[in-house]
Amino acid sequence: MTQVAATSLVEIAGLTDSGRLREMNEDHWAHQTLSSGELVMVADGMGGHRTGEIASSLATEALLLGMKELPGTPPETLPRAMQRSNFAVYQQSARRAESRGMGTTMTAVLIDGNAAVIGHVGDSRAYLVRGDTITQLTRDHSWVAEKVRQGLITESEARDHKWRNVITNALGSRPQLRLDLFGIDLRDNDLLLLCSDGLSNMLTDQQMLELIRLEASTPLESLSQKLVDAANEAGGPDNISVVLVRVKRATPRRKQYPLPLLGRDPAPAVEEVPMDSKHTFVYDPAMPQGIAEAGPRRNQTWLLLVLLVLYVVLVGVLLNVRR
Repeated sequence: MTQVAATSLVEIAGLTDSGRLREMNEDHWAHQTLSSGELVMVADGMGGHRTGEIASSLATEALLLGMKELPGTPPETLPRAMQRSNFAVYQQSARRAESRGMGTTMTAVLIDGNAAVIGHVGDSRAYLVRGDTITQLTRDHSWVAEKVRQGLITESEARDHKWRNVITNALGSRPQLRLDLFGIDLRDNDLLLLCSDGLSNMLTDQQMLELIRLEASTPLESLSQKLVDAANEAGGPDNISVVLVRVKRATPRRKQYPLPLLGRDPAPAVEEVPMDSKHTFVYDPAMPQGIAEAGPRRNQTWLLLVLLVLYVVLVGVLLNVRR
């Protein structure tokens, strides 16, 4: 079912669908009006035995709560809230054996007047449609996307590659979050499109743009449904989520702050969000820091024990050979 929200400044609509081949929908999307602006997000969960569904749901809930509670400007609060979200999923994965390996993508956008601050992990996407052009704002954190950026395979080869679904960075896969964080200026009539790979794997950027231009006069509710329908008509092998944000009036943002920049490379740099820093990207101080490091330390201990046993066996074999 499509959900719609509208203010004097923006119009928002979102829809998620299980697709034609999946019985379960592991995607989640959310919208929340905050004092700092309009927050929208898409999460695509991964993991067996319903853990993907749990991961994406938990991640969106934790992010919404974090953005409500944390003080600061959007470039400060968004990565901190995403770290909270990351750790919530990581803890859930560590607590239950059936949840091991769970994780989720997360693409979140905070619209603050004439600015959008974007936090991104995984291969869900954010696009900007301005006039007759569509621009992919986020970069995919996936094996094939990295090979494309390295010039080893083409975009067309990546779309059909057997490893196209291999994610190299996911929310909840480790205690410390790695994310892309950047901001863009907005103009009147800009359209932001957030989607899971259930849409972007089935429709090219040009196909999405043509559909958006064709339906330019239709409400966003209808446009989101048409995009989902097009993905299903193309095969619909995966869950499909679409969130659309139309900027009616790009007013000055509430507070002036510098936007995180993309830099020379159109792909923003992956940024480490520390758990123990004194800067603004610190995880909630109420959370015991030792918990975050417990998993990796246990892994290191077992590795040392295994290496020690192998060393003793090797020495024993060498001594027997000399005899």
